[in-house]
Amino acid sequence: MKTTTKKRIHRATRKSVRKPVPAIHADVTIRRIGHDWARDWNAGELDKVAATYAADAVYLPPHHAAVHGRDSIREYLQGPLRHGVSDLAFDVTYIKQHGGVAWDVGTYRMSVPQNDGTRREDHGKYLTVWKRMGGKWLIAADAWSSDLPHASETRPVALA
Repeated sequence: MKTTTKKRIHRATRKSVRKPVPAIHADVTIRRIGHDWARDWNAGELDKVAATYAADAVYLPPHHAAVHGRDSIREYLQGPLRHGVSDLAFDVTYIKQHGGVAWDVGTYRMSVPQNDGTRREDHGKYLTVWKRMGGKWLIAADAWSSDLPHASETRPVALA
């Protein structure tokens, strides 16, 4: 085989071999977004909080129907924010990623105002599903539940 033919084959082969696409590592970015989410919540910056959700996201709060879409999620979140839920903090247990999807599992704590004017610390767990869209990680699904008993479970039962 002539040298020029070898060079052509080598060049053609080299061009056809695709280099692996580097993974988009979600861990650091999602941790930062989660930190900013809590910071923005505590500062009353609801527009910034809502901007972390995909337009078609679903929010699954405890004891409530699913909330669909960024605008509806923002509207739903106005209630707890207006009623004084504050001091929100997240503690990430782990973040796993598969391509353009990641899931974030952890715990939360927050201060919740009570009807008698006192505050109670709520704590529980969460699962957030993230999707890489337009170069950004956005929340596609967000679910959480309290580790505290539901209010109806803490009331004394009337004995007949």
